[in-house]
Amino acid sequence: MRLTAPLLALAALATAAPTLRVRPQATMTASARSAIRRSPSLGGARSVVSSSARHPVSKPGSARSRSLVARAQEAEPASPPIPFLAPPLALALAYAIVKASPLDEALTGLIDGNGYPQMFRDLDLPGFFYKWFHAGNMAIAGGAMGGYGTWLGFETKAGRGDDPAWGALNGETKRELHKLLMAGAALVFAAGGLGGVTFMLTLNKSVFDSPHAVTGMAELLLFATQAGLAISMGSNPELRKAHANLGSITMGILLAHAALGLKLGLSL
Repeated sequence: MRLTAPLLALAALATAAPTLRVRPQATMTASARSAIRRSPSLGGARSVVSSSARHPVSKPGSARSRSLVARAQEAEPASPPIPFLAPPLALALAYAIVKASPLDEALTGLIDGNGYPQMFRDLDLPGFFYKWFHAGNMAIAGGAMGGYGTWLGFETKAGRGDDPAWGALNGETKRELHKLLMAGAALVFAAGGLGGVTFMLTLNKSVFDSPHAVTGMAELLLFATQAGLAISMGSNPELRKAHANLGSITMGILLAHAALGLKLGLSL
């Protein structure tokens, strides 16, 4: 009689095993429950099994624990949407600088004070030179550097940044030449902006009355933002993505800047 209860319990468990594999919460028969309650050893085993099923414990070196650690590391706060915040902020700040700051008077006083507009007037060059030299210079130098540099940036994003770059004088890779060209383009745009102000003063006009000045200032601010991202992003995938997306938007604003410049030149 002492072995009867354990045998009945084992028989009941064997009978209910297929059901337990499909539905973990399967109901046991009344005889099986009664037999397990009468058997201290099986009842204890049942309580341990049910407890471990409800609260599985992962060993420190198990695949489950490694997966949980990896998920916790991945669950970092996403970076702010820089590509969508920076352009409107740059345009708003550029408008404030152009329209509400003494920049116009400061640059006009500096350039006029050094006699550059009068020097160009004394050259008595054809009228189209004063109107379009700045535009041609920006299209050739800035456009070539910015356009090719942007393409190299997309090549780098696509995983080909370590390939040799076409036209590199010292064997730079696409990644390295991208940095050099975009830094050079920023300097050309800044110097070209001063040249544009000078030629407008030569014609006794002020470029600050045109939205072309606003987009030009916004471009310089966005180039500075891009430089900050390039320095700080390292191997951060979110910042790298933001850098690439903001670069595309910056080039789009540059095209709008060129269109406004063309409109300005045709109106002179």
